[in-house]
Amino acid sequence: MVVVGAGTAGLEAACTAAEVGCNVFVLEKKDHVGGLSTFISDLPSKTRMKDFPKYLEKRASKLPNLYLFLNTEATIANIKNFKPDIVVNATGSVPVVPPIPGLQENIAAGNVATIFDMINNLNAGRYPDDFCKGKKIVVMGGGSVGLDVIEYFAPRGAECSIVDMLPAIGMMADPITKCSMRETHDKYGVKEYVNTALQEVKENAFVVKTPEGEIKELEFDLGFNCLGMRSNNPLLPALEEAFADTDTYIYPIGDSVRARRIMEGTMDGRAILNVLESKGFLDLDEIK
Repeated sequence: MVVVGAGTAGLEAACTAAEVGCNVFVLEKKDHVGGLSTFISDLPSKTRMKDFPKYLEKRASKLPNLYLFLNTEATIANIKNFKPDIVVNATGSVPVVPPIPGLQENIAAGNVATIFDMINNLNAGRYPDDFCKGKKIVVMGGGSVGLDVIEYFAPRGAECSIVDMLPAIGMMADPITKCSMRETHDKYGVKEYVNTALQEVKENAFVVKTPEGEIKELEFDLGFNCLGMRSNNPLLPALEEAFADTDTYIYPIGDSVRARRIMEGTMDGRAILNVLESKGFLDLDEIK
């Protein structure tokens, strides 16, 4: 079995399959495992997330039939070299950048940041507390990623605003996150714009349409595009084509199917047992 991507979903699939006797080869283009969970855990409020990818990495290291290749870009050619019965596509997700006038251009120019940009800047020491104080921060997107940005800047004295098209900020968040969000927003005076649509992006302002139909400019010192994450499948179409006339089964999992919570992606990885059983490589009744 070949697993493309060593994020939490990919590692769960790899470890689970190896533990029931499969030879598993994991191809990861970066120099570390954990995918988005490792990256997001660099945020001060998310450091607790580091434990899970560390657990998976340690679990994988104890399996002699699991081979992890870091700094290795998966290609059709090198995947075929392993003669896999199953290929697990676990290539994760990337930020959504909708075709809104000025958005892509201002992200490219560095005027608007994604969560990836924010974490890279944070790790480079570019957001110290004295820098944040008094800065106007405007976040487009009231989901979990947008809330992460506010959670960092608001307690450090920034003037924060968050905008969403939905009727409430954090609508899809779990109850604990909602309580924490409300406490943070009330304590630090975070401005919330709901039922509000992004119309255009300028160098230092988001142009939005309010529920009343008013066009308004929200000026920022730092603007953030947090309009969600989307599945990232650079290799999947080529995989499906390359193995179309073979018995090799292609199994997309985790965020490569649909961006969602880590737990759900991990469950996809664990479900490799069902795939192995359906393909005749495993009898789950014997395991039970």
